Amino acid sequence: MRTLCTFAAASVLSALGCWQPAEAQNATPPAGSSAATGNAQPVIAEQAEDLVRQMAAYIGSAQEFTFHANVTFDHVLPSGQKLQFAASEDVALQRPGHLYVEWSGDLGDRQFWYDGKSVTLYDPSSPYYASEPAPPQLDAMLDKILPQLDFSPPLSDFLYNDPFQRVKGNIQYGFALGENDVDGRSCRTFAFVSKDIDWQIWVDPGPQLIPCKLVITYRNQPSQPQFTAVFTDWDFSPRIAEPVFTPDLPPGAEKIPFQTVTAAKQ
Repeated sequence: MRTLCTFAAASVLSALGCWQPAEAQNATPPAGSSAATGNAQPVIAEQAEDLVRQMAAYIGSAQEFTFHANVTFDHVLPSGQKLQFAASEDVALQRPGHLYVEWSGDLGDRQFWYDGKSVTLYDPSSPYYASEPAPPQLDAMLDKILPQLDFSPPLSDFLYNDPFQRVKGNIQYGFALGENDVDGRSCRTFAFVSKDIDWQIWVDPGPQLIPCKLVITYRNQPSQPQFTAVFTDWDFSPRIAEPVFTPDLPPGAEKIPFQTVTAAKQ
């Protein structure tokens, strides 16, 4: 899945983590399997694929929801040293074409609005904002903004109609790790190996099939930085006021091109 540690640097979302040998009897790819030989055919434990797919379908079928995520992410210095930073993210979504994302973190704050007609990005620490026309459907908007505007809201893969489809094509190997506690919740844990990243995801098995936690390791980047999100406060019957999706900009805010906004945050 795709995510961003900030609104400036685009990354790809998915996940990995550590596990105890007793919980991962199938953690080592079998000899001759695609994961061991490099064959393109994925090897995914049925249990891992089924529950993650069900979770993705549950979220993707929801007409509206809100959630909160506490995030930590690594920033790698030219020397190779990893520095860890923290942020929080609040998301409000209404299909087919409304989204609000508020990001507050150690490296700055961002607000993002999508009203079915345009996308707007604002940095509260500056007098500038960017806004561009956007397709009326949420999936089409998300598909447009990364390649054309060079940014994407963090955890954006969870916002698609079919989140699992976003990641399935890159999965090479996946397996189940049993149940683990995430902030007092008993969640099923799964680990996956993808083309460029390893990822681990914790899933609440119900009655609401929701992600509890996500850890991503960017395996092909120097020092293998990580991104972690712990999800709370999922609400699938929220009362979201229509103005939430309308840009709330201060008087005198100056519009600048998205390319300038992106470059300024890198």
